[in-house]
Amino acid sequence: MKYRADIDGLRALAVIPVLLYHVGVPGFAGGFVGVDIFFVISGYLICGMIDADIRNGSFSLENFYKRRILRILPALFVMLLVTSVLAYLYCLPVELIDFSKSLASAVGSIANVYFAQTAGYFEGPAETKPLLHTWSLGVEEQFYFIAPLLMLLAYRLVPARAKLLFAVVCALSLVAAIAMTTRNLTFAFYLTPFRAWELALGAMVSVKFFPVLQSTFWKNFCGIAGLMLLFGVILLGSPAVPLLLMTSLASVGAALVIASSESGLSLAGRLLSLPALVAIGLISYSLYLWHWPLIVFQRTDMLFGPEQAGSTKLTLITLSVGIAYLSWKLIELPFRSLARGASRAVVFGAASASMAATFALCGLVFILSGAPSRFPNRVVQIGAYLDYDSSAEFRTGRCFLLTGRQHFDPETCLKADPARPNYLLIGDSHAAHLWSGLAAALPDVNVMQATASLCRPAVLPGSRHDTTTCRDLMELVFNDFLVNNRVDKVLLAASWKDEDLPMLSATLETLKSRGLDVTVLGPIVEYDTALPRLLADEILLDSPSHANARRRPGIRERDLAMNRLVTAQGATYLSVYDAMCRDDRCDEFAEADVPMQFDAGHLTAKGAAEVGRRLAIAFTKPMRVGDVSN
Repeated sequence: MKYRADIDGLRALAVIPVLLYHVGVPGFAGGFVGVDIFFVISGYLICGMIDADIRNGSFSLENFYKRRILRILPALFVMLLVTSVLAYLYCLPVELIDFSKSLASAVGSIANVYFAQTAGYFEGPAETKPLLHTWSLGVEEQFYFIAPLLMLLAYRLVPARAKLLFAVVCALSLVAAIAMTTRNLTFAFYLTPFRAWELALGAMVSVKFFPVLQSTFWKNFCGIAGLMLLFGVILLGSPAVPLLLMTSLASVGAALVIASSESGLSLAGRLLSLPALVAIGLISYSLYLWHWPLIVFQRTDMLFGPEQAGSTKLTLITLSVGIAYLSWKLIELPFRSLARGASRAVVFGAASASMAATFALCGLVFILSGAPSRFPNRVVQIGAYLDYDSSAEFRTGRCFLLTGRQHFDPETCLKADPARPNYLLIGDSHAAHLWSGLAAALPDVNVMQATASLCRPAVLPGSRHDTTTCRDLMELVFNDFLVNNRVDKVLLAASWKDEDLPMLSATLETLKSRGLDVTVLGPIVEYDTALPRLLADEILLDSPSHANARRRPGIRERDLAMNRLVTAQGATYLSVYDAMCRDDRCDEFAEADVPMQFDAGHLTAKGAAEVGRRLAIAFTKPMRVGDVSN
């Protein structure tokens, strides 16, 4: 295909928002759609080249895969090597094992499958996974495996209708994505069948499925409309907007921009051909590879500066661009120049040997159980809680619904006891993690449980986190069980946010009108990363206040506001925050080397038992600072 500078400019328009979004620069809340722009560009370029080669009879699968290997793997393997060294130096055994799994998946072109399978409510946040960004490479590499085979088959069987292949793929994938978005948003985000429509859309432009624009007016109109879509979704969008709406707008915008310059540069094409944009576009692949690991390790305090400092963000951006330029100049360009001269046997052999060595290294990490000898025993013991299994204490899959595929068990979770007072605990995972502690601390009370992930305990829908599972459970609890059964006390608990307070107020009014005795349990102290990791860092960095400094702000203020709201409504308020914190210090260990929480906010079994004991003595009156002692 003929080189188009505007495509490199469009690459810049894809990678810059991704970089700024990940670094945390304000104003780029929709910057993550840069990945979708890359998908459309890849579909356009790759399928366009394959189509042209098939038509002139020069296409070879071996040569195609050789070019892809030389284009993708050298820069990728260098990034993986450096990231692996940093991971070995920093990651605790549990984290190093997880890193090795993601490393093997990235090398095996299935990173998107790995992250789709391991993503979960209690998994570590994205900011702790140095190779998370390789999921998009997995999508593209899987497309590279499938697309040429399908195109060869189409041109052999129905050459006159081969262009329809991409329209069919696009339509089927988009319909599948719409269906999957309502069932499993994680799968819709990561997996190739639900992303293939974006690459197919680019391919449809390259094979001239759509008429090529010839009129200057329509070319400019199309290009400017595409740019407006892209800037609109990047600057005005956010993760709160439905995923498919964001990806659709970005993909259509990218396709319009590309199509506008098919028969000569449009106004948008000329703008994207500016030298500064083209220069960034040329290093966009390496910039994408390097920026995310740098951000992750900077957030671990391993590199430099506090995360929120403007100077740190500027340093990250500058360092990312600098390393990307070196990667492009010293790795990408030399290896791409080998595309004609290097034999296929040498390229495939070197790639296979590199992959085998990586798999062997990952296997060694598993055999050594994450190499715990790198750290003191106490650090290893605390760090083991990063792999904590909370399912038994939460009663996951029965009384706490973590996914839409699980079914609530009313016979277990809502079974009343005529010989004891019956309390009903309602809410999300921050209610579920209290159940075992309250049940143990209140042996004379039957504590029932109705909880689901991200499910605010509200009579009426309204939370942005509402799911079908949540609403069905709340309907069962509030409009069926509590109407037809006597309950001595209703306990409402959640990971409360400021936006939840109006909804809570309306729920309290409804329950009060029904004559129910209601107790609201306030928000718990939370951290910006998993507490066991912070506690390990306290030891490694000899910084006793490290975890305390990483508490999420605003929780104490929300706790006080909720206290005022709840007591004004005539209900009882118990401060979970006060049960754990005093004098601006919060308890970080439940006992010995057992962390109070196993992630950024959820209690371990020992932590739940301790908090439950402290809360239990205050159930007869509203809890105030100092009411509960250690």
